[in-house]
Amino acid sequence: MAEKKVVRYKLVKHKWPDEIKAERDRRKKRFAVVAACICCFVAGYFVHTVVGSSSVQNDEDFEKLASIYEIMKNDFYFGKDIENLDETLLNGAIFGMVESGGDRHTAYMLPAEAKEFTSSMEGSFVGIGVRYYSIDENTFIVDKVLKNSPAEEAGVQAKDQIYAVNGTVCQNMKLDDIEKLIKGKEGSDVEIELIRDGKHITKTMARRAVSGTVFSEIRGNTGLITLDSFADTSSDEFHAHLEDLKACKQLVLDLRNNGGGYLNAAQEIASYLIPSDDVIFKEKTKSEDPVVYYALDYPKYTFEQIVVIVNEDTASAAEVLAAALAENKHLNVTLVGTQTYGKGTVQVPLTFKDGSYLKYTVAQWLTPSDTCIDGVGITPDVEVKLDEAITIGAPDIEDEVFKADTVNVAAKSVQLYLKFLGYPVDRSDEYFSLQSSKALAMFQKAEGLTADGKIHAETIEKLISCVVKQWRLHEVYDTQLTKALEIANGR
Repeated sequence: MAEKKVVRYKLVKHKWPDEIKAERDRRKKRFAVVAACICCFVAGYFVHTVVGSSSVQNDEDFEKLASIYEIMKNDFYFGKDIENLDETLLNGAIFGMVESGGDRHTAYMLPAEAKEFTSSMEGSFVGIGVRYYSIDENTFIVDKVLKNSPAEEAGVQAKDQIYAVNGTVCQNMKLDDIEKLIKGKEGSDVEIELIRDGKHITKTMARRAVSGTVFSEIRGNTGLITLDSFADTSSDEFHAHLEDLKACKQLVLDLRNNGGGYLNAAQEIASYLIPSDDVIFKEKTKSEDPVVYYALDYPKYTFEQIVVIVNEDTASAAEVLAAALAENKHLNVTLVGTQTYGKGTVQVPLTFKDGSYLKYTVAQWLTPSDTCIDGVGITPDVEVKLDEAITIGAPDIEDEVFKADTVNVAAKSVQLYLKFLGYPVDRSDEYFSLQSSKALAMFQKAEGLTADGKIHAETIEKLISCVVKQWRLHEVYDTQLTKALEIANGR
């Protein structure tokens, strides 16, 4: 997994259950900070700087607001207990005003949130250029090595285990802990001790800026590109990877869990595959006729078959690209997976002097056939679902314990995990059966836990770890990718 914090929950291809739950909870509770997932900016990202003081108090339309502000500021008894009362009141009023519009894609961000949001759209970061994931708190595995990165040059490989960083053994750590060890000042050295095929090897690399939104590999005559987001660097990255794959006859483009980003990046990426002057998307504002965005005069890469993989977290600019490819009459394109997110609006940012900013919806975008997908999504040509154990949210039970013959919040997830791992459960709903309890006891015994057949937080954590390990080690579970490759190769 890349060192860049914004992609902490954004793994290649798919996220495991606890990550999916965390992302979806974040969408519901903190839609102002969802980064690229539900944001789509107009081409040429621009920034306004607000100068001067507010005229709210001079406008009779805002007399009530100004009066309430003064009362809360000067006369409100509990105001004495609030640090930075002026700022708190002002931000509260802004948050309330923005949220009252009812558009979850319009959001006001405080300076720290705004900084995190904008940095997530840059596409580059200072590091060594690896993406990694955890099996447990002691096992961290390299998932991808970025193209033209220090890690690639040093010979780091996918499936290497990160054992130590600068002499610190990676035990009892979280992904953030590893990230802090690996990140550092540009030009500084970092020593990584890896385990490969049971042997310890050490690599020393100089940290530098690397780009990491696109990955690729070749499977026979088929090129496979995974596109994570539509950031500043994504178009150039995509072009470089296409160069590596230009001898391939087929292309599989994986857009799963790609929450979008800049619309101009989507237009540029599409322009490498779609004939010049063909429509990519259209943009419809409140008062103007739709603006049509065409494929640019970019180098063209042709494939006999293009298969695009999508899922419920394919959103925004990723949906723009998927629709543009699917609707183009000159291409042979098949969409595989599940219904996409349905983010069909366009936002622009307004930055204030204190670093906070407002991103607000100014338009809807339409597919080349004038279809609005907002709130609906795109239906794939071939529907393929993953095992539910991979996509279900992880239950948060804290210190609760559930025994057999009960209905509880964790039962469905636990039984699905057990079934995925091959244990003999007899159901997969919210009722925790006696048979499932016996199966859980079998699992607990095999993993060195107390084999009481009860659902504990520790047991859930171990179940998820085992599911993740199985998912990572055996591609057969990725039924969507398997189907995409079959279609690409005419099977």
